[in-house]
Amino acid sequence: MRNYADADNLHARIYAMRGRLLSLHDYASITREQGSDKISGNRNMIEAKERLFREQIASVLSLAEAYDKYTALFLAYLRQYEAHNAKLLLTRALGKESLDQWYDIGPFATLNKDLLTKNLSLDEIKSLLADTYLACDFTDVSSFRRMEIQMDISTARNLYNASASLSGQAKKEFQEMMLRRIAVLSVIWSYRLRGYYRFRDEQVRSSLKKFHDLFGGHVEPQVRIVEESLNQRIEQLQKSGAQKPSVVDIEHHIEQDYYAWVSSQFHRDFHSIYCVIAYLWLLFYQIRNLFRIIDGRRFGFSPEAMLNKMICEA
Repeated sequence: MRNYADADNLHARIYAMRGRLLSLHDYASITREQGSDKISGNRNMIEAKERLFREQIASVLSLAEAYDKYTALFLAYLRQYEAHNAKLLLTRALGKESLDQWYDIGPFATLNKDLLTKNLSLDEIKSLLADTYLACDFTDVSSFRRMEIQMDISTARNLYNASASLSGQAKKEFQEMMLRRIAVLSVIWSYRLRGYYRFRDEQVRSSLKKFHDLFGGHVEPQVRIVEESLNQRIEQLQKSGAQKPSVVDIEHHIEQDYYAWVSSQFHRDFHSIYCVIAYLWLLFYQIRNLFRIIDGRRFGFSPEAMLNKMICEA
């Protein structure tokens, strides 16, 4: 059923759903549950994650077409998971090992999980994507690094462009929150390029400029905010004599900082789109956190080790 709600009705439902999201205390209880079976084998781990994802995303699927002005936003949010499905198919085609975990976005899926049963070549996958929203982002898949970059670009661009369905203040508010998210991706990307791919500063700047240009040059002020917070954190660590943070540590701080900012925007105005966007990102992190618990049980991590990687509120 489509267009059965107005903005206030949908916001009220989002507020109710926000109250059911997990806190750090909840995660602690989950990690320490007595009788929780250790997950054995990659197949069991994948099945557990796929089942959990379907459970967590069900509420978003039910709201995606409830209010026509927000449909593009919900669809773009869901498609960031489908971009991972496309990446999985391309990873297999490039001959690299992968865990065949599929994100089921129900009736909004462009790609079918049955594709995993086929031994598709790169050309076949590109042909498959040719008539989809992913077409322009997966034309160059000659290397694994390029493919990962294109996935990030596809997700960010599709999310930002969802603002086209909005107008006035709602469009401004949506773009404000998405530009901060794009800035987060940009700073994380810069550290990955330096740390994992040994890019020189000039190469990083060139790559990021092309990325930023997709958004009309509006990303840089938000990038500076993200970088300033990160630099303050690194300075605090240095003063305390702590070890220099790794790329993983830096990413965790940036994501936690974004989580805190998004959470602060939720109650900014009941009648604005802030609560919708904030809820979707908070749910995004909840799914990641629950996946980490599954990973932790698969590999025998302690509850403390799992909790140390949570991105959430205390």
